[in-house]
Amino acid sequence: MKKTAFTSIVVLIVVAAVIVTVLTGCKTQTGTLNWGTDPTYQPFEYADAANKPTGFDVELMEAIAAKMGRTSNLTSEAFDGLLLALEGKKFDAVCAAMTITPLREKEVSFSIPYYRSDMGIMYNPAKNNITKPEDLVGKTVGVQVGTTGEIDAKLITGVKVNSYPDIQLATQDLENGRIDAVVNDYPVCTAYASTHPTLKVIDTTSIAGQDLTQLYGIAVRKDDTQLKSDIDAALRKVVADGTYATLYRKYFFADPPYLPK
Repeated sequence: MKKTAFTSIVVLIVVAAVIVTVLTGCKTQTGTLNWGTDPTYQPFEYADAANKPTGFDVELMEAIAAKMGRTSNLTSEAFDGLLLALEGKKFDAVCAAMTITPLREKEVSFSIPYYRSDMGIMYNPAKNNITKPEDLVGKTVGVQVGTTGEIDAKLITGVKVNSYPDIQLATQDLENGRIDAVVNDYPVCTAYASTHPTLKVIDTTSIAGQDLTQLYGIAVRKDDTQLKSDIDAALRKVVADGTYATLYRKYFFADPPYLPK
C-alpha cells in the first residue's frame, strides 16, 4: 500500500514536470519570432534617425509575427553571414531582401515569395553615360558581397567588380568617383538616388541573356517545416487584410505590382 502510494506520487511528479516543460517550451515557441537581417539595405531594412531598425522587411515581419500570435525580435548580422547564423540557430528565420536562388535553396527553405524586383544600375550621368548593361564594359562596378548583384555584374565580360561588405560603402565610392557604377536591386538603388540627385538609376531585367527578375523569400532551416507553413499562412493574412499594400505604398510610393500568393 505504501509502495503503491509512493509510486503514484513519483508518477505525478514526473507528469507535472513534463507538463511544465511542455508549457514552457510552447511559451518560448509561440511568444517570439526570432529573425535576422542586415540593416544596411534601405528601404527594406535600415536604422532610422534614432538608430532603430525600420524598413519594409522590418514592418512586414512585425505584421507576420502578430498574425502568428508572436512578437518580432530582430538580430543584426552581416548579409553574407545570415544563412550561416540561421543554421547555427542564432535565430529562426531570415528576412533581408534575399533572393530565392537554387544555390540558397540547397541550404535553407524559403517562404512563398513576398517581393519581386529587377536589377538596377546606378551611376553619375555627369561622369558616365550608361543606358544598358553592356555600357559597363571597361568600367569598375561596385556590388555587395554575397548578393545577386555581385553574381550578375560578373556575368559581363570586361567589367572590373569591386565587392563591398555592405552596399552603402559601394554607393559612397560611387559618389566619390572611385567606381563608375553600382549594380544592386532596383528599389534599393532608387531609394538611395532619391536623396542623392547627382545619381541616376536604370532598370534592367537581363544581363548577358540571363533573366534578372528576382523573388525575395523568408529563409528558415530545412527541418523547420512547421515554421515555414506558419509564416506562409501569416504572410497570406497580411496580404488579405491590406497590410502588405499599405506597407508597400509607405516605402515604395506606389501600389504593389506583385502580391504574395
